[in-house]
Amino acid sequence: MKIDTFQEKQEIIKEKASVSEQIFEMLELFTDLANMPYISYYTYDYEYNDFFYEFSIDKNGKKIDAPSGELKKYKILLKRKNIIFGYILIYKKIKSNPILHKLLLKINKHLEKQRELKRKLMGNDISFNIYLIHDEDLAMFAKNMKSGLEGLFNVEISMGTSIKKYSHEIKSKDTKHIIIYLINDQEKIESQEKYIKYLNELIIVIGPNDHHTSMYCGRLGIQNYIPINEFRAEDIKSIIINTRNNLMQKNKFGNKIIGINGISGGIGTTTIAMNMADLLATNLPNKNILYIDLATTKAISNLFLEKNPLPEKTIIDLINTNEFNIEKNLEHGLIKKSENFYCITGIQKHIDKEFLEKDIFIEKLLEYISAASDDFNFIIIDIGISDASNLKSTIYDVVNELWLVTEMTLPHISKLKTFYSLMKRAGLKDKISFIVNRYDSQNALSVYDSQSAISVSDVTSILNMTNEDKEQFDSFKIPNDYKSLGKCWNYCELASEKAQDSLFIKKLDSILKDKGFYNKGKDSSKSKGWFASIFKKGK
Repeated sequence: MKIDTFQEKQEIIKEKASVSEQIFEMLELFTDLANMPYISYYTYDYEYNDFFYEFSIDKNGKKIDAPSGELKKYKILLKRKNIIFGYILIYKKIKSNPILHKLLLKINKHLEKQRELKRKLMGNDISFNIYLIHDEDLAMFAKNMKSGLEGLFNVEISMGTSIKKYSHEIKSKDTKHIIIYLINDQEKIESQEKYIKYLNELIIVIGPNDHHTSMYCGRLGIQNYIPINEFRAEDIKSIIINTRNNLMQKNKFGNKIIGINGISGGIGTTTIAMNMADLLATNLPNKNILYIDLATTKAISNLFLEKNPLPEKTIIDLINTNEFNIEKNLEHGLIKKSENFYCITGIQKHIDKEFLEKDIFIEKLLEYISAASDDFNFIIIDIGISDASNLKSTIYDVVNELWLVTEMTLPHISKLKTFYSLMKRAGLKDKISFIVNRYDSQNALSVYDSQSAISVSDVTSILNMTNEDKEQFDSFKIPNDYKSLGKCWNYCELASEKAQDSLFIKKLDSILKDKGFYNKGKDSSKSKGWFASIFKKGK
């Protein structure tokens, strides 16, 4: 940080502290003038979309414990220009008078100033900007919608008839952007199609109840279409809250994010993901690889990648640092396994699972992955067991490829059928590759009763697949290689390092070649990857 920037920041910190002290004194004065024994103050936090307790004070300005018991409570909302700051909780009714009203206006003005200083100090405290683009004859509707959305969200909304006006702001990636189109027909979308195609933002279209227009928007990658006769402001809020986590840069110079997902537990997902990441790092020395363990049960990747039975820091500690910085992250859970292979190991306690599902954690995780995908050519995410949780559904949207690991037994294929149907309905079918693990080419699955094994034809029939899909089950079958893998597991070693000639590694290596990740017959290190420029390699 430059000296002048540091000094400017220190001045903002001082000013913010002064404003906060003035707000406290005004709340003390309010308590006294309203003849209250005490009041409580709550602030609004947009990230959680909720109010949080700050403190309680008596009329002498002394902070006290939060009042408890069966007390009547009344709220005085603190807001200015539709921006909510918080509320005062009082414990008896008061009569309005000009002095109290004037004092509340002053408190709101200072809270607005406090918010502006916080934004200067920490960056934009609003997680997104909203742009409302409308047809000219829907200006009044758009104006009313703007007021409603400002009330629902703690944001100011830009409104106009063309997205071109805001193109410079939208190109800035300091914050996320949400674009809402309010249209009579698809003409507005057609006129701005070339801009829409290159936007990675969340776009919502509110338009006529017309299947043709809806389908047209879908072809442009617009996933949220609401018929205008069914519109409610709460619908917009629901879409934004549930989808804003997915706003990521989708095309980072050809870099890929790959999810490995098991149809059930103990099926070999982590073994495949870890060894796959290590094979990529070994065969692509000028590419950077990041492995992320997102398993929602106690992670075991740390035993193989970090050689640590109980790491002090895990994915939760790392993501909560709120920053992608290689050097700093190495102190908070990022592990450097080799020169171009880094990993983030998963949770170690079952109680930590609840943190993985919190909206705030998911948003921070996606921001971290988005930043990391600038520096890492391949991000391998070990997703664990397939399910439709908020965390995993979000990751399914983000990844470029999703490898589904299964076995050729009826119980597994039955589960796969249900999950595969869900993925097709979600429009994610094209991302999916099927990896059949522990498949014996002699058609004898030694670890299972032979009667439970089913053929590829049976599987593709059950799943109602095309011939193209069927080829995956024929091509991407990993043989049962317990002998080699068992030894590696006993010593917590990667088969890619200790058993390169094993059936398991040979087949996994073949799959990576077939998918075009690398080709050993050619020079795969010609292109200078991001490592050279970002990590200063070769200086």
